[in-house]
Amino acid sequence: MLTGYSTVAVDLDSQCNLTTALPRQRVAGNALDLVEAEEPPEFRAAPGELVLIEGHADMPVVRDDAILRNTAGALRGLKGAGFCIIDTPPTYSATVYGAMLAADYILAPIELKRFSVDGIKTVLKALVEVREINPDVKFLGLLPSRFDAVKEMEREPLRVMAAEFPQLIIPHAIRNRTAYEKAEAEGMPVSEVSSRSGREAAAEFQAFFEWFLENVEAGR
Repeated sequence: MLTGYSTVAVDLDSQCNLTTALPRQRVAGNALDLVEAEEPPEFRAAPGELVLIEGHADMPVVRDDAILRNTAGALRGLKGAGFCIIDTPPTYSATVYGAMLAADYILAPIELKRFSVDGIKTVLKALVEVREINPDVKFLGLLPSRFDAVKEMEREPLRVMAAEFPQLIIPHAIRNRTAYEKAEAEGMPVSEVSSRSGREAAAEFQAFFEWFLENVEAGR
């Protein structure tokens, strides 16, 4: 959660991982209604509150101009919170492009065990296409996620990416820690996991969010 800020989280992924990870949050609507009817739900989030627009298993995963327009229009029409965080699936469907068209900032988490330089080029190609319509969108960068610094098979891809795309790798990483798994399984903030792993995870996440807010504020 963005502490002190009112926030709405939108789950556009049919796997609904974000929804599953946020069982305690107030639900303001669901993503399928949002993209099919282009009707943003009405709500008001209090300072420090996170409101959820939950995911739906039947979210469309096709390239469809109507879905793209509906998604972008509905997301632009969302009101009631200071921040809107949008979780998208990894494939470039109409809902993903719609979200990118509506966004002020784009951040791409990457898992190094299965990511490649070609994958980064796909992200950048999509960004170029989106900027033809939404020229003001800012790309914050690539965030190494579930990163295992012990494994050479993950350190090497990170070195390659940092060498080829030095301006794109965010100077933080979300490490592969048991605390994240426990927090997700039990639907709690990682800061509530009472273990060394939990404390380390909370610290690295806090450092990332401070970096995130600093860059957002600088871009306003």
